[in-house]
Amino acid sequence: AKKEYGIDLLDEVPLNYYDGIIIAVSHKNFKDMGIENIRSFGKSKHVIYDLKYLFPADQVDKRL
Repeated sequence: AKKEYGIDLLDEVPLNYYDGIIIAVSHKNFKDMGIENIRSFGKSKHVIYDLKYLFPADQVDKRL
């Protein structure tokens, strides 16, 4: 990713860190992780956008 896009990948995703989380691909890993584990990466007030309808509408904040 660094060579192609100029970005560094994280070895670990910090908990309680993000204002917004975007689910842009419907990887099985995300589904298996579960929405509560994904929410743990967000700050106490955060938004989850589920662009791929991976989770039920009542479990996420926004969808396209």
